Amino acid sequence: MNARQVLAGRREGELLAFPSVQRMATILSERCREPSWIRTSVASLDRFRTMTGHSDLEALLHQARAEPTVAEQALIDFAAALAGYTESQVSGLAMGAKIWFRLNGVVVSWRPLAGRASPPALPTISQQAGEQVILLALIGSGLQLAELLRLHLGDVGSLDCEGCLIPDIEADPLAVQFTPHRGKRTERITFLTYQARQALLASLQHSITAGQSLDPTMPLIAQRDGSKATSASVHQARRRSRSLIETCSNTNVALCRATGDFFRQWGLPGSRFEGPEELNLEEYI
Repeated sequence: MNARQVLAGRREGELLAFPSVQRMATILSERCREPSWIRTSVASLDRFRTMTGHSDLEALLHQARAEPTVAEQALIDFAAALAGYTESQVSGLAMGAKIWFRLNGVVVSWRPLAGRASPPALPTISQQAGEQVILLALIGSGLQLAELLRLHLGDVGSLDCEGCLIPDIEADPLAVQFTPHRGKRTERITFLTYQARQALLASLQHSITAGQSLDPTMPLIAQRDGSKATSASVHQARRRSRSLIETCSNTNVALCRATGDFFRQWGLPGSRFEGPEELNLEEYI
């Protein structure tokens, strides 16, 4: 599916009129298995364009190519415009601009921008670090478990101008290069959420504390000694995932039932309204 099909009927699809945005969307459509990354990137780029006042993206790109600090300052201005947002929210909203700059030849830094600190998505416990990475890395990335477990540290990082991976464990957004478990075995890219990135860095810190050196060939999902995740840890992650899904499902069902019970008891909105149903507008003219 090409970029125009993915963005059909969406307001941000108008940005494809900019050659640089068309290039970004085309590369993502070729490299990503999940079309959602095209929508996410273009939509967040549209937010960047609106909030920084850079309505002419081609003009900004021309300036940034001549002086890269222009791009860095534009990202800083964007983060300032998002004052009050959490660091994870800023990360998600800045994603499109960072990808757009990189894919069009401007080497901006892929590091977190300023934002309010937010608590981790899951408590960080050293014994469960690998389990937490598995749970969070599967959310939103479109990765299958088998694909995730085959990854190494050298498979995550930022992107170059052609959408190929530059290994960098601290990149934000954190891109992942993988080979599909099924179908055509062509290298693809996806992205981990900010929460998954943080969990991964915390997991690696536990390995460093335990005396392990980080190596590009080291498994991405690893135990504290740097070895691959065991079947037991994977099984525990699956159990926890099922438990979280069941809890969320039960909560949703309970809310729906409570809403239904309320309307069955009290009737539709306005059904117990007592008072004049029509106002004499002449009294207010």
